[in-house]
Amino acid sequence: MEYEQQLRHEIVAIGRRLYERGLVVAGDGNISARLPDDTILITPAGLCKADLTIDDPVVVDLDGRLLRAVNGRRPSSEQQLHLAVYRNRPDVLACVHAHPPTATAATLAGVSMTEPLLPEALLALGPVPTAPYARTGTVALGEAVTPLLPGSCAVLLSHHGAITFGWNLTTAFASMEQLEHCARILLSAHLFGGARPLPAAQIEEIAALRRQIVAAQEKEYEALAGEDRGSVR
Repeated sequence: MEYEQQLRHEIVAIGRRLYERGLVVAGDGNISARLPDDTILITPAGLCKADLTIDDPVVVDLDGRLLRAVNGRRPSSEQQLHLAVYRNRPDVLACVHAHPPTATAATLAGVSMTEPLLPEALLALGPVPTAPYARTGTVALGEAVTPLLPGSCAVLLSHHGAITFGWNLTTAFASMEQLEHCARILLSAHLFGGARPLPAAQIEEIAALRRQIVAAQEKEYEALAGEDRGSVR
């Protein structure tokens, strides 16, 4: 329970940061984390992320059944999106879904963020695929992102926002923040007349460095897999 309490405090803090940075408004977005028993702690439906308390997140299983909640809280309507990630990526311990304005606008305009234009984006995120449109709150939305999950830490959702994920909540949030920052830079480049791609050799150099970073993270995760997940920070 100590680990769960830590996660609850982190979810509250990240909810406020998402709201303060304009990545969500009103009741938008949701945050989740995997517990040691493979159940999922997720923000409830309808609450502004700036107003979360540590008691608000609810616990569901990987099939979406509500296991624990207080004050009549219900799981986020987007739980199927989060559950699709957890079922298909056992290495993922946390997810953040938000509506970053510039990155979301890119999906409305049909602009892809898979092209390696920004070194920091390629290093921190890798290519960011866009899932086809599926209605919010449906199983179909989870199904839309599933083929794009291998090798990713961020997926844009057409006309809807983005989901980022990683081995802790801090990493998942940082990827969301980085995604929106990169989208803003790409928009500015477009206003200046268009972005010029990096030479292929430099792209491969950065891609190779990212592969080393990902491999090191995977090795660290595997080393911790047999330990109490509460030690994973």
